[in-house]
Amino acid sequence: AATGPVFWTGFSRDVESLAPTGVQVFLDPARLVLTIGLNRGETLWAAEQALRARSAACVVIELQDGPDLRESRRLQIAAEEGGALGLILVRGRAFTSAAETRWQCDAGAGGGWVWTSTKSKRGTPGAWRVSWKGRHHAPDLVPLAATASA
Repeated sequence: AATGPVFWTGFSRDVESLAPTGVQVFLDPARLVLTIGLNRGETLWAAEQALRARSAACVVIELQDGPDLRESRRLQIAAEEGGALGLILVRGRAFTSAAETRWQCDAGAGGGWVWTSTKSKRGTPGAWRVSWKGRHHAPDLVPLAATASA
């Protein structure tokens, strides 16, 4: 629902595997700004700069292992300064971080996903079955995520 560019940062193997046709259902691929980091430090730096950019709607960061407390606090401050939503996709281990919420997403039986809130500073953890029915149904999904993390 947000407007503006969506920054996607990560290593080349992650960013280059992003298929524009896979995201076009959710957003216009022309809004994507892809940034490839040569190492973890570069990836985190690029994400921090994107979060500070007042034009960014969302910044997606792909990491093998989650950010540590210092890294996540820097990202959190940058997001607060710029007003962007920061999402970190972690394939490996998640560490103690300054994140407001932490979610695990698994494929649901019969389609869709099961989103489990494993950390919520301002709400109660829980699990929700979520499915995507198209762009016009997105407003129904936003309140569910907002109440789950509020």
